[in-house]
Amino acid sequence: MADSPSIRLDFRKSLGSFTLEVNCTLETKVSAFLGVSGSGKSTLLNCVSGTLTPDEGEIAFGDEILYASASKINLPPEKRRFGYVFQEGYLFPHLTVAQNIRYGQPNPRTSSDVIDVLEISELLQRYPKELSGGQRQRVAIARALAMEPRMLLMDEPLAALDSALKGRIIPYLHHIKEAFETPILYVTHTFSEAMALADEAFLIADGEIMASGEPHQLLTAPAAMPIAQLTGVENILFLPVVASDKARGLTSLEIGDQSLVIPYIEAEVGEVVPVAIRAEDIIISLDPNLTISARNILLGKIRDLDIRSERTWLSILVERYHLAVKITHQAREELQLKENLEVYCVIKASAINRLWD
Repeated sequence: MADSPSIRLDFRKSLGSFTLEVNCTLETKVSAFLGVSGSGKSTLLNCVSGTLTPDEGEIAFGDEILYASASKINLPPEKRRFGYVFQEGYLFPHLTVAQNIRYGQPNPRTSSDVIDVLEISELLQRYPKELSGGQRQRVAIARALAMEPRMLLMDEPLAALDSALKGRIIPYLHHIKEAFETPILYVTHTFSEAMALADEAFLIADGEIMASGEPHQLLTAPAAMPIAQLTGVENILFLPVVASDKARGLTSLEIGDQSLVIPYIEAEVGEVVPVAIRAEDIIISLDPNLTISARNILLGKIRDLDIRSERTWLSILVERYHLAVKITHQAREELQLKENLEVYCVIKASAINRLWD
């Protein structure tokens, strides 16, 4: 698979009293921008797509300049050849699924590949009103990919779906990442989506990039706390299966030199499984010798504390994995928690869920 071209973003755009200032280079297959509503995510995408013109600066795709205020370059959207997937899909209601996908399509063979990857062949003769929300989004993604874009821009494509549908769509996005060379710029307010898909992530707040790195590294950064409070699941871990006991109803996953026990799942030993744990479902203890029903007592070290919100947020390093933990201020004070203190993360097996089937 060919390396994805880098995307250089160095521009400023003001809309009323709001100003977006971006200076970064996207160098991986899937780059995600994470932020709460109003942080500037959609403004950034619109500037990249060419539907919105920055006030000054430069945008480059590989060696090609798409926008440069100094040299008065500003390629229109159609010459940038980027696919755009919106929250609502925006399918043409009077066209069938097949006609929607063929709209503006240069290569019939490509749409066939896209249809196979997204598993929508049985939907081709239906109209948008006959589709579920998840089906509409798969068709919208197929239409964008069938146009053979040089890059795919995705503006919170799962925001309008409930958690069950999101869980079913994420694997399709994963298939797209693996099957096509098209780089993806993905914006979302949900960590689980970024951690499942992105190679790198940028935290954006009030029009500025506050932090960047691999998604799991950013989960417990102070700037991520407002996002973590909005998301349903703060911790996503990709762990290999080491043992499975159907009779006891348990599966063991490897987390470094320790193990994480979860409810039984159908999975082969060695298979990597994405599991989700809510920050508030992790209990902190200073004593590993607890007589309790919880199946998991993991040794970790506190790397960071954030006490600015109504609860204390902890970043705990367990082996090489960072866990976000939310506790009360009173608990923090009673346990005298501080940075570099070794603690035990107590987690019920029932509080750990597979991210998708």
